[in-house]
Amino acid sequence: MRGVLALASLAILAAASCSSPQPTTPAPVSQNLSSPTPLLKTAIAQAAHLGRAGTATQVDLSLGLKARSPDRLARLIASGQTVTPEQYAAEFGPDPVKVLAALGALTSVGLHADWRTGSALIAAAGPAPAVAALFGVDIESYRLGNGTTFYASLDAPTIPPAMAAVVSSVTGLDNYRHLHAYAVRPGGLTPTDVLAFYNLKPLRDSGLDGSGITIVLPEIDDLPNLTDLDKFATMFSLPPYGPLLTLKRDPLWGTPMKPQGETVLDLEIIHQIAPAAKLVVYFSAPDFAHADRAFDQMISDHLGSIISESLGACEPDTPSGHRNTYAAIQDRAVAQGMSHFVASGDSGAYTCGEDQDPAGSVPATLPTVTTVGGTTVFESVQGLYFKERAWGSPIDESGTGGGPSQFYPMPEYQKNVAQSSGHGQRHVPDVSAAGDPATGFHVVFGAKDGQVGGTSASTPLWAATIALVNQDLKKRGMRQVGFANPALYWMGANQASFTAKPFHDVTTGNNLLFDAGTGWDFATGWGSMDGAALDAAWILYIKGGGA
Repeated sequence: MRGVLALASLAILAAASCSSPQPTTPAPVSQNLSSPTPLLKTAIAQAAHLGRAGTATQVDLSLGLKARSPDRLARLIASGQTVTPEQYAAEFGPDPVKVLAALGALTSVGLHADWRTGSALIAAAGPAPAVAALFGVDIESYRLGNGTTFYASLDAPTIPPAMAAVVSSVTGLDNYRHLHAYAVRPGGLTPTDVLAFYNLKPLRDSGLDGSGITIVLPEIDDLPNLTDLDKFATMFSLPPYGPLLTLKRDPLWGTPMKPQGETVLDLEIIHQIAPAAKLVVYFSAPDFAHADRAFDQMISDHLGSIISESLGACEPDTPSGHRNTYAAIQDRAVAQGMSHFVASGDSGAYTCGEDQDPAGSVPATLPTVTTVGGTTVFESVQGLYFKERAWGSPIDESGTGGGPSQFYPMPEYQKNVAQSSGHGQRHVPDVSAAGDPATGFHVVFGAKDGQVGGTSASTPLWAATIALVNQDLKKRGMRQVGFANPALYWMGANQASFTAKPFHDVTTGNNLLFDAGTGWDFATGWGSMDGAALDAAWILYIKGGGA
């Protein structure tokens, strides 16, 4: 996910999921932090066994709650209609009476439990022996060769009868597997370059700047101050961040990692495209249980209509509890009319490592999100669009994520692009944009100028573009984008009929396994955006009734 002028790449944040806690010191230039670390079973086999986790080990859990009227909710999502957060809570939120019974069952065995009205999960915590006894699992402690300790259970939890009426899943039975941001780092494309390259300048020249639109971002690395952001804004004559930026924290969401540059990257890319859009960051610890809590609150608050998420984890190594809890919360986001853009990953088709079978990233493989891949960009001598290739670098085993899901079936909107190698499963990515670190974005981090790439860069670029589209739709008295995929696939299927095509079809390159080709492909989806043409196509889509 990066930039144009770099000769060397410096990783500022791991692109892999499934990893142990991240180092807090800057990576040396020669170190590549984007290589996936061992899966949980492999890590356990390599670690020293310290015995059963004792009372000194606190386990933080997130318990997913069942929605009411799930069939009616599924019909609502399929119809493209939306409801307000209040309507969702009244019609589809978990049954409060059953939630209170579950809270009682948790506290009766010595766990602390917290539920906020409308939330799709219970936050619970307590000593490992109490958690193990309640859910019928064995929780053991381990130490890796580098001294890092972790606890884990490979057992499937059993939901006690007193909770089974409302609890659907349990997340947090290990603290080894983490979400990680998809950013690779070595300067780079400037805001002027990006606006010209993706034909966004006509939208900005027409007065579209993101005013009245809010983008929300889940993040796992901290932002200690606004110094870097202010320097970036001043350098490129952008508005100051202060009046636009809100930072959300809560003890229930845990403590984020020390600054790694991911949050800075996301905010700087969005601001250069939609400089008047408001930005709300939800910080959490990188483990699944805490991240689920922050994500749930983000959807409950519904402060913005667009989500930009540069996080992910190896799909087959992600616990089913996290996948199910996250998917249920995301259903609520879709039902409430939110657009959610997610990075596809930076390890090509091998999110879990090249020594593992090809696999995608969670939540990128969810059918209810818009997944963004990465490209290598080539500007014309005038700084305009020339061409793009799918990002794939076999030397350092990096590249745009893409391939079929192992868990989620193909959604209806993808039936016309089904690939035989996808075996009827959800295909990713949906779209792409600049991601290769060799052709990445100019950023300011740690008071220094740098160049950054990864699908962590292409994702906020798409989110900011949709902020401009939403602003235009609002000005015209039309509904906002909401779940983007039905419209994107309609545009892709009808691209030949547009005077100006909404996508740049990327037909060369690969993601270390899948080749780019004409039309939709596993390397780049439909390709990257032509901003002005995309906006015009969206207006036609909505005027036509969304079909």
